[in-house]
Amino acid sequence: MRFKGLFASLATCLVLSLNMGLTAAQDKPNPKPFIMPIAQPASASTWLFGGPYGNTTGAFNFGTAWYGAGQGLHFGIDISMPCRTPLIAVGDAEVIYVDNLTFGAGPHNLILRHKDAGVTTLYGHLFERPAVRQYQTVKQGDVIALSGDPDVTCDSRPHLHLEVRSLDYQVAYNPVDYINAPWDALAGIGSYSRSLFEMDFNNARQWMSLYDQPPVRFGGARLNAYAESWPPKNEDTAPQNTAPMRPYSPLTSSSWAIQPLTIDGCCAVHWWNPTNSNLLYVIDGSPGQLAGIFEWDVTAKNMTGVIENVPPMSLSPDGSYRVIRGSGQVTVRDLETGTDYPVQTSGFPPSISPDNSHLLWEVQYGQSVPGATPPQVEIWTSNIDGSDAKQILAKPDISARWLDGSRLLVSTRDRTLTTLDVVNVTDGTSFQLGTWDKMRGLSIAPGGERILFYQAFLPDAAMNGISVLETQAGAQPKKLDWFGGWRWRDAGSLYYIPFDPVNGVQVMHYFDLQTGEDRALTDAATAPFTVANGDWSVSPDGQRIAFQNAADRRIWIMQGQ
Repeated sequence: MRFKGLFASLATCLVLSLNMGLTAAQDKPNPKPFIMPIAQPASASTWLFGGPYGNTTGAFNFGTAWYGAGQGLHFGIDISMPCRTPLIAVGDAEVIYVDNLTFGAGPHNLILRHKDAGVTTLYGHLFERPAVRQYQTVKQGDVIALSGDPDVTCDSRPHLHLEVRSLDYQVAYNPVDYINAPWDALAGIGSYSRSLFEMDFNNARQWMSLYDQPPVRFGGARLNAYAESWPPKNEDTAPQNTAPMRPYSPLTSSSWAIQPLTIDGCCAVHWWNPTNSNLLYVIDGSPGQLAGIFEWDVTAKNMTGVIENVPPMSLSPDGSYRVIRGSGQVTVRDLETGTDYPVQTSGFPPSISPDNSHLLWEVQYGQSVPGATPPQVEIWTSNIDGSDAKQILAKPDISARWLDGSRLLVSTRDRTLTTLDVVNVTDGTSFQLGTWDKMRGLSIAPGGERILFYQAFLPDAAMNGISVLETQAGAQPKKLDWFGGWRWRDAGSLYYIPFDPVNGVQVMHYFDLQTGEDRALTDAATAPFTVANGDWSVSPDGQRIAFQNAADRRIWIMQGQ
């Protein structure tokens, strides 16, 4: 059995990871010499952390095409912001190059040399040629350029791409190691629909943090050519599932405690048992050894064992059906009866409706690449056994997910605009919810009665923020009074962490959409925590929260006392 000795090896893994962390820390500047390249604090109206450096899921998907010269990794950080945002020097420097596009990152770029820090910085995707001159001296905080868009549209992907390189430009370093900012808190809000980093199943702890990313040596061999990894590539990912209805149940406990669950350094990927809120699953393993999926008992706070091989199974929202893919074939298995249903999806992975009655899949004619012409997409549904398959829609840049057992939420993008339609697959009726500019973070409540999303960087700052919308014809969105990262608790309430771009310590809140009650559940003074990578999850009964703590890389559990 391939898991033999895996428990014992985890201790070795822990020692190695701690030693590696200590070694890496000795090579990093302390204190960090640089400030953020934007003077204003982060917000939905100014800028947001768009993407980290290193072993990102985006680099894994597009590394060969975009980052082949940089060992397949994202060799800078991305900061989302409107075009023409003033950019400042992160530190005292000398201007070395203006618009030297041999470095890439067009349409305009700027390279500064920071002699005291021993590095250079590259500002990429600038709006226009910077007004500074070659060999000019600039001071930390001086305005030096305006942000732009790599697609030269200012509505496609407006952001700053910032690199930190060696003085000879041959090595890229993690900007997080040089710029003083609460990075984990900044990662708590974003348009992320997937994990930030790609897990190598043969080295499950490597490069899964904002802080442990490796230097990139330009021209070197690819570092992320993984044979087995998680999450799957974009083309192998099913439409997002929606949780079944969780009945409305007001939260009674007023004070919550947090306690560690796993061992140090474990784990960057976790998920709950779909029906048992006492069981949590993680992926872990030692370097050079294939990882396993471990089950943890949250109440007893112990690991019960290795339950299955990686990768995780693709299950229905309630865990009663499994989707199996292989050799271009798709099978849906009823786990209670063992019955298999071969389904024809052209090999694309389906998701199962919350009531286990239907399948949904998307047929894509080409890879969807940011900034490129979107490929044609077909939306298909069928019964759970594959019968009565029918095409719902076909057009570029659309996606769909289940609201409930019969209704789909269909998103259509046109540059910065997103149009939402509700389609009933049973009777064929549909209606439009509306169209919104610069929509991000769309999520569906358990049971599909309402959705949440946020808008950022609109000209009218009062319009930026989070809105809730009922999924009924004629419903109007209601803007909420807070901004932060959220997860659904049940059909009518949320947990959220207020976005704080200045301090690293976070606070968990409970918010009832029916009554407007907003209650802090934790106290930063007595129960401080910071979620790593913006990744946290709510148990199926809505009573517990699991998250990876940035301080020790352990999974912690938060619940009422």
